[in-house]
Amino acid sequence: MKKVYAATLSVLAIAAVVGCGGSNSVGGVVTPKSKVIGLWTTTSTSTDGTNYNQIDRLARPAVNEVFATVANNRHQVNDEDSPPNDINQLQNDIDSFLTSPANRSPAIRTVIESVLVPDMMKVDLSQSGNASYLGYETGGATGGKFGGRQLSDDVVDISLGIIFGNTIPALGLAPDDGNEIPTLTNDHVGPGGKHFLSTFPYLGNPL
Repeated sequence: MKKVYAATLSVLAIAAVVGCGGSNSVGGVVTPKSKVIGLWTTTSTSTDGTNYNQIDRLARPAVNEVFATVANNRHQVNDEDSPPNDINQLQNDIDSFLTSPANRSPAIRTVIESVLVPDMMKVDLSQSGNASYLGYETGGATGGKFGGRQLSDDVVDISLGIIFGNTIPALGLAPDDGNEIPTLTNDHVGPGGKHFLSTFPYLGNPL
């Protein structure tokens, strides 16, 4: 019998391990080490209950699902991979998709790849305020600098706006290439249909 094991949240410190002692001296001013972390989850299966094989990975929704093709097992390759190797695998899928069919300029492709690779949900624990999807990566342009995501964040529409819309030019991160496809920037599904709770586990039973 095949057993499915949903792995606990993996945490990778991007600049320094959160909570470790020490400080950096910048221009004579002593500052704490960076508290920016990256998070992702994995799912593994086992046939013997002892040895597990990773079959799925997720951090930012709709990244592997949009950019990687089913052909040549690209979804599977990225699902079984880990963020440190995204520069050798997932980044190629992103660049290929943005080149065609998205037809985005080299400047916009470079910005998107710099945000999405490696594929980790980034959080700056030194910041206060509400979570906001891609908030850390955009310097707070999406609503706050903490990063992460709120349950009500429409991450799919945000992602589609970046891929097919004018989000990157609007943020001043790259010149507008004029290749937006407005009809593909919205999935027309908002958070209104979700049932949220004010306490853990925050996701209510389906209505």
